[in-house]
Amino acid sequence: MPGAPDRPASPRAGFCLSLLLCSVGAPGVGLAGEPSPTVVRARYLMGTIFRIEAAKTGSASKTASALEAALDEVGRLEDVLSNWRNQSEVSRLNAQAGEGAVPLSPSLFTAVSSSLFWARETGGAFDPTVEPLTRRFRNGQSLSLSHEPSAAGSPSVVGWNQIRLDAETRTVAMPTGVGLDMGGIGKGIALDLAGRVLAQHGVHDALLDAGGQLLALGSPPGEVGWTVTLADPGDRQRPTYPLILSGVSLATSGNSERPGEILDPTTGRPVDGRFSASALALDATSADALSTALFVMGPVRGEAWARPRSDLLALFLEPSGKADGLPRASGTLRLAPTGHFLVITSRPRDGFRRLNVEIR
Repeated sequence: MPGAPDRPASPRAGFCLSLLLCSVGAPGVGLAGEPSPTVVRARYLMGTIFRIEAAKTGSASKTASALEAALDEVGRLEDVLSNWRNQSEVSRLNAQAGEGAVPLSPSLFTAVSSSLFWARETGGAFDPTVEPLTRRFRNGQSLSLSHEPSAAGSPSVVGWNQIRLDAETRTVAMPTGVGLDMGGIGKGIALDLAGRVLAQHGVHDALLDAGGQLLALGSPPGEVGWTVTLADPGDRQRPTYPLILSGVSLATSGNSERPGEILDPTTGRPVDGRFSASALALDATSADALSTALFVMGPVRGEAWARPRSDLLALFLEPSGKADGLPRASGTLRLAPTGHFLVITSRPRDGFRRLNVEIR
């Protein structure tokens, strides 16, 4: 809170969004001669490193077993949501477009429902039906959209409002040529379900990292939350602004790693810009979808869209243009003054969990 004493940098200030700075697959590091208060496990899943650090609950082996079970759940979801696997459930669904209502597993039905919810809320800035465009991007084909109805990638095959869900029968129907890409929300879904598995095993204090998207549960021993650092959008290996998180998820989208990968559903073309867009939300599913939507909207439109919302904090970072200068920040999250930290948590208020921000 304002006026509180300065808080020294935490030894855990080692996560840079979109950059894994800590060692992978090894136990957390304690002081020399002392056992570590946390346990770490990691695995390559969904095209990235999923890393979980958790405070010990009982024995280290018991906590490690819980972390492995959470990673197993992510592996299960990869077989459901990955467009890169021809035999995944979503790939089989895409192959059945135009064949009427297709029964879905509970996991995929929930994922599609969440995707369509955020597509509607963002006015299509997030749209899971960009799959035909994503496929063309991977194949190096032209991504410009024609407005002729027969053109591949035209509004006839890209548009979330063409998807028909039936909750009673748990089915989905899509027109011929339409496909779903869970890449903009799948890691968030996996983080949330992995967190649920941890809770079932009695682990409530953990930081889950899906290649840069974070889900912060509880806090590490003796801390108010998990300390992370936002990366400079112009240099992903350069940490800039520190944050302390507890009970929230943070996702960042940008094009510094794979330029052109994030597509604007309304134009079919890659989003142009050297900025990054970060979303803080109460759950990882929402944060994942919203960081994509905010990046598509851009800083001006994105901030205007996010400002009236109480379920989201938006932060845009743009390179300063000066050597060693800090990125320019805009959005609905105001950063802390130099020497202070922003502490972002979730707290009950008015019968609901709300995002809460303090300066320390």
